[in-house]
Amino acid sequence: MSKLVKIESTVVLPQPRAAVWPVLAKTDWVNRAVKLPSIHYEFEPLPEGGSKITAHAKIFGIPLTWRELPFEWTEPEFYQVRRIYHGGPLAEALLGIRLRETNGGCAVEIFGHFKPRHALGAILARNIAGPKALRDMRRLIKHVGEHLAGQQTEAMPELPRAEAKPGALAAGLEKLSAGKVPELLIENLRALLVESADVELSHIRPFSVARRWQQDRWEVLKLFLKATRAGLLNLRWEVLCPNCRSTRLPRTDSLAAITNTAHCEVCNIKFDAEFDKSVELKFSVHPSVRPCDEQTFCLVGPGARPHVVAQVNLEANERRECNLPMTTRELRARSVQVKEVASLPTHGVEIVCAPERFEFKNSDSTCFIHNPNSFPIQVALESGVGDAEILTAARVTNWQEFRDLFAAEVISPTERIVVGSQIILFTDLRGSTAMYSAIGDAPAYALVRDHFKVLQDVVSANHGGVVKTIGDAVMAVFSDLAEALHAVRQMHEQLGKLDSEKIQLRLKCALHAGSCLAVNANDKLDFFGSAVNLAARLVEKSKGDDLVVADEIFQRVETQNFLHEIRQVAMADEERFTGIPEPVRIWRIAMRACLVDQSKNALPLPKNAKLPSAPVRLSSGQLI
Repeated sequence: MSKLVKIESTVVLPQPRAAVWPVLAKTDWVNRAVKLPSIHYEFEPLPEGGSKITAHAKIFGIPLTWRELPFEWTEPEFYQVRRIYHGGPLAEALLGIRLRETNGGCAVEIFGHFKPRHALGAILARNIAGPKALRDMRRLIKHVGEHLAGQQTEAMPELPRAEAKPGALAAGLEKLSAGKVPELLIENLRALLVESADVELSHIRPFSVARRWQQDRWEVLKLFLKATRAGLLNLRWEVLCPNCRSTRLPRTDSLAAITNTAHCEVCNIKFDAEFDKSVELKFSVHPSVRPCDEQTFCLVGPGARPHVVAQVNLEANERRECNLPMTTRELRARSVQVKEVASLPTHGVEIVCAPERFEFKNSDSTCFIHNPNSFPIQVALESGVGDAEILTAARVTNWQEFRDLFAAEVISPTERIVVGSQIILFTDLRGSTAMYSAIGDAPAYALVRDHFKVLQDVVSANHGGVVKTIGDAVMAVFSDLAEALHAVRQMHEQLGKLDSEKIQLRLKCALHAGSCLAVNANDKLDFFGSAVNLAARLVEKSKGDDLVVADEIFQRVETQNFLHEIRQVAMADEERFTGIPEPVRIWRIAMRACLVDQSKNALPLPKNAKLPSAPVRLSSGQLI
């Protein structure tokens, strides 16, 4: 075998590493921009966990097959990937970049270390493949610097861009305009569909687009939903692996195709498809408007896993010193070869990767990672913070706007999918029977119908959805407790406007939260479980003009902030429910009274006031 060939070059940019890293970490984009071919991957499960990944591509017209090891990186310092070739002129290659801070920005060091199989391979690496790779990468990195400086509109040069079909595009945009969508959003969408590179239009996250456009995320989501109805976009449901947070499953445009379990062939793990964690809604361009590029140019590089700040591969019995990323975020250690995920201590530590769990040993200020096993392992240090731009299935199907536009979009009748955390609201009208007697059937029915309209509008405005009505009662769901509490307050405010001298609508409300099952009930999305049952039982304890919550919801910070906002007391009590052995502590929060209080010119609380702002009172009258 010939001597190792090292090809290296440096590009100096005026921007800091923190600005450059997020762009260059998109390795799939990088490979497209430097005109590398698409890659076909095969996966072989390994008994210890994870998969052996084999890649196939044609480079310089030569068919190549190689084993690709997982990327290694530390944000924002470096990334690299090792390839072990099966035949051909090269035996191995180590490819990557390092970012080094400078006084005026950063230096991007490009490197390629090649192990030729023979003399011809050395010539190819030193005189052809290596220099071309350096030229292409230098050009790309300079372009990224110009883009960050505002001199280039595109993040990377010469990304493939198919032509939009003007007839289908114009017809779809006209439908949006007729639907009274704001013209600014329509123009933004037109530019996205016409000017974006192909890679940007196959997995579109609406909340990410809203951030770039500096627009309200829910208005952008509404635009995307209406654009789907207008034939400009397609829904794209994806099941995300909890380890790599990517999907290798075939794309589906129907929620009915989602099953309650899934398998990631990259990580070789089976997992539950959870509505609020692992099922995500993305969008893709409709093929009648533009071809949708589904090719793969890189597998799970650092840009595809922004929640992972560092990743390292360790050989059997290897112990390696590593620099922890400079971050204030809490970190967790995760490996497909270790059963448990563990929070990382903040002090110097040695991380021992035993098969059952991570073990931590005290060290000095240096961090070490030790693999005591007889097989290689891959360790990721990930942020515990979730990605706020992921639009989960629970989040979008909870929204009334989605339910109205896509009423048929439900899960399969044979599936029951877990929702790990769901906010459930039940409401009812107190004294509705007496109201029918007092004012007559027709006026009473009209008032009840108006009350349903008010509640549905309020629920939708707070990004929730009405699941069903039962008599005068309503069941609604939310993904955010603060939004649900705000909706309850608005319901009482709006219903107060329907009051007359003869009739005052008294709304009973109860909120609860917890896991439940999403099911298909008569072709509508419904929810069942103990959390739903308790919410339904809690509303029976409401006396009207109030909100009832269990103690676990009352103690949450969102509820305490809500009490601070409405300047109201909460009354505690204990109730027994059939099927629940222990008494349940509940809290009643007066709502109509708080609305009256808000009309007065009360002095604002001091900024350092502790929550709750008003004394919490037991039903016995004792202050706590």
